[in-house]
Formats: sequence, C-alpha cells, structure tokens
Amino acid sequence: MKFLFDLDGTVTSVETLPIIAEYFNCKEQIAELTVKTVAGNVPFVESFIRRVNILGKNSVRETSELLAQVPLYPKVARFIEEHKEDCIIVTGNLTCWCEGLFKRIGCQCYGSEAECGNDEIVSLKTILRKEAIVDQYKALGETVVFIGDGNNDLEAMRHANISIAAGLTHDPAQSLMAICDYVIYDENALVRQMYQLCGQYGDSKSVVISCAGIGSRLGLGLTKALVQINGGSLISWQLKLFKEVEDLRLVIGFQGAEIIEEVRKYREDVVFCYNHRYFETKTGASYYLGARHANRESLEWDGDLLVHPDDVKMLLATPGEFICYGDITSEDSVCVHTNESGEVLNFSREGGDYEWTGPACMDKKHLTYCSQNVFNMFEPFCPMRGIKVRAYDIDTYNDYIRVSEITKDWKV
Repeated sequence: MKFLFDLDGTVTSVETLPIIAEYFNCKEQIAELTVKTVAGNVPFVESFIRRVNILGKNSVRETSELLAQVPLYPKVARFIEEHKEDCIIVTGNLTCWCEGLFKRIGCQCYGSEAECGNDEIVSLKTILRKEAIVDQYKALGETVVFIGDGNNDLEAMRHANISIAAGLTHDPAQSLMAICDYVIYDENALVRQMYQLCGQYGDSKSVVISCAGIGSRLGLGLTKALVQINGGSLISWQLKLFKEVEDLRLVIGFQGAEIIEEVRKYREDVVFCYNHRYFETKTGASYYLGARHANRESLEWDGDLLVHPDDVKMLLATPGEFICYGDITSEDSVCVHTNESGEVLNFSREGGDYEWTGPACMDKKHLTYCSQNVFNMFEPFCPMRGIKVRAYDIDTYNDYIRVSEITKDWKV
C-alpha cells in the first residue's frame, strides 16, 4: 500500500504560496488567487502559471530556505517518518522551491519542474499531474491511498483505490465530496485511519452509524439523522451516547453536507464515510463501507435508532460478535427467532420471538460487501450470540411520536 499526500494544508499546516507571497510583498494577489483555486473557481494549471509569473522573479534559494521552515502537522509527519518507504508527496508546487521542505519531510516527493537561472525562475517546464503518479504506482500493483484537500486533487482521488478528503487546514473543495471515500477534519482521526489502513488496529470497538438514507417512510423531508427528538437532532443524541468512543464513523449520503455541519458542532474527530450509491443500496452497503477500514470489531448502528444509555454502555463493553434484539414495538419490523440460550437463529418478516432492532457487532474477518440490509450480512453466521436491549427504531411518523415520548426522560 502506498500513501500519496498533497502537500499544502495536508502535510503542512499552512498553505505555502501565501507565505512566499507575504515574504516577497505580493500577498494580496496570491491570496485571492489561492482562495479561488482551492475552491475550484480557477483551474489549477491557469492559477499556477499566474502565481509563478508573480513569484518567479524572486530568489529561488531564499524561497527554498523559507519553505523549509513551514510548520507540519506533527502526527502526519511522524506517520510519514515511520512509513517513509510507502509515503509519497505529490504537489503542484515547484521542486526547486520545495527542495528544503522535501528533505525535511524525508520521503519520495514529486512536484512541478522549472528551468532556473541566476537564482530565479526562467520558465515552467512541467506542471505535475497528480493522477499520473497515482497511475504509476497502481501499474506496479500497489493499492494507492490519496489524501488531499483541493480541487486539483480531484483526478488523483478519482484514480486512487482509496481517497481521503482532508479538512485539517480548511474545508475540502466541494468537488471532492462527490467522489471521495472519506472526509476527515481532525489530525488524530486522519492518522488513526492511516494506521488502520496499514493493518494496525485499536483495541476498542469502532462504531459505524449509518446515516446515508433518505428517510422517505418517515415523511418529514429530512434524512433521519437530522430529525429533532426532544430538542436535539437524532445524530446529536447518538454523539452523546458515543462520546467515549474513539473511532466513531458516520456513513453519509443524502444531505451529507448538512450532517457533517451538524456533527461538527459536537466533535471534530469523526470519520465521515461516503456511500455515494445510497439511493440504490441499503444499510448493508453503508455498514460495509464504514467498517471495512475500521478496527477489528465494528458495532453496527442505524442512524434512526435510539438505545437506552445503560444498554449502550453494556454493548460497548461486550467483546466478540453479537446481534441485538428487543420486544416487538415497531409497525414494520424484521423479527428474529431465538433458542433457549438467547442465540439468534434466523431473521423473518413473518413474525418471531423478538424484533431485530439494529445494533450488531461483526469481526472484520466476516465482513463482506452486501447491497441489501445489515441482517442479510449476519444471516450466514447464525446461530450467533443474541443480546436483548431497549432499542427503538424510527421508521414511520408514528414511531417518531412514540420514541419522542419514550426518550423524554432519558439521561444522556
């Protein structure tokens, strides 16, 4: 596996061209152009040519020395140091300007090339196409992870096996949201995800909350995560219930931007996983996408589900695989049949002993892609340990009214 990083704002904690511009007293010109470029309003190639024309007459040596001092995200830099044979920097910036910074980072680096003379830029020779470097490593049989934040990272992400839009310095370009696998806004969460991709897992359970669906049966015109329950959004309830969980992952699709905005009011270190095919797939696909690069054990959780706080604590502390069920309360439920030991034998829409409520835990070794429902993923492994919980789905408007009443006295 190879990790390809954009440089500015992804490995460095600041954008480099504005630093050069400020040093050489042309800050306003570069700042305006940089903002438009990151947002995708000016094509990168055009923007870069214009920026080099503005800055190219300044000292190449001074520029390299200046950028060598640029601050890095320390944990990202440490990951690169520990995996330098598998980490590559790909930047549209000029290699002659970044020479000192490249040496400091210490891994393989690719950039745009210029002809230099008398300590200044004479002409541009090449502008790096990041996707070409992605394709280069894929041709060698490597699985390529691309991490970036700007519109000029779009094609590289599209070509990569796994793409992460990083919002560490500023919000990622909107164009990336249509194709990326993950959106991560926190350095700790980003580095944790990279270690997980390397097969280095945490000891605790990951929690995967599926919030990708359109919530059509509820009839409120919102994805269920944004529905208000007793003064707070449903997702805010989930965040409070899982406040002690380190690796919390939200699978998003419909109204993804609104869910991200709501979640970031409460915590920044959530890993957002995209299900771009949310309209044509069901919860099984979302759970797979959220769990495939998580810790060894992942607790599946529907975004329309509320579970009693005491039962949530119990489930988080319970090791191994299991399936949860509760008393039959929903209008349109999938049921389970159980044996005397409480194990789940099978699922049925024709009735059963209990209602399949949603929470379930699976080991990574059993995880396979499924475009259908989560319970379809667990069926092949039954009988499986069953745990009865106080859990309530919100599938219909009547469910919504009922759960609002049940939960009004909960202490979260």
